[in-house]
Amino acid sequence: MAIENTNKWEFNAGDVSVIEVASETGEIEVNAVEGNIIKAEITGEYNADKCEISTELKDGALCISVKGKKRWFWKNSNCKAGFKVTAPSAKKLIVKSGTGLIRVSDFTAGGEFKSGTGIIEFKNLSGQIIVKSGAGVIKGDIYSEDFESKSGAGVLDVSWNKVPQKGKVSIKNGAGSSNLSFPSETKMKVNFKSGAGSLHNEFGDEAKADFKIDYKSGAGSLNIKKGEKK
Repeated sequence: MAIENTNKWEFNAGDVSVIEVASETGEIEVNAVEGNIIKAEITGEYNADKCEISTELKDGALCISVKGKKRWFWKNSNCKAGFKVTAPSAKKLIVKSGTGLIRVSDFTAGGEFKSGTGIIEFKNLSGQIIVKSGAGVIKGDIYSEDFESKSGAGVLDVSWNKVPQKGKVSIKNGAGSSNLSFPSETKMKVNFKSGAGSLHNEFGDEAKADFKIDYKSGAGSLNIKKGEKK
């Protein structure tokens, strides 16, 4: 279903398993809350003459997007609108932005996050996490035993807020640096490959550890440090 001429929406959370939010340049903020209602509203510089909004709920997937309306010579208008969304913490997320900030807090089912040049910021996010960025910064605190990051030249700066017991972190980038922080009692096996970058690991390498970090880069460096005890 498509809904036009409105700036706010509400959905029954029981009908939704996945929430997908997309914007070209506007900020996207998604926060976990208690209750059975998913709420979404337009934020930023919304202009009905420049922006095209679409919402659809189908087969458990809620898709909300905003983009610039087509103009002459196939060029988009300058739509700077984004979204603020609140939903129960167990919903999986798919969030995409071209140049806008993505901020996600307190969800437990992980998700997929993609940005061209904008910042991606996590707060207390857990579950399987897949992040893709062209040249933006990826940062925040998480807990994941299945974390994958791919970027061109962006910086990765992520802290684990409790000890991972098993699983894998996979990082691939062109030239960006990666900074990972873990509680001091974490044990890990690190596989590092970089054309021109360096590795600094405060934990050392545990050959029999069930938690593994696999890092591949053209020219990026990996810094693994000890954080606060959890």
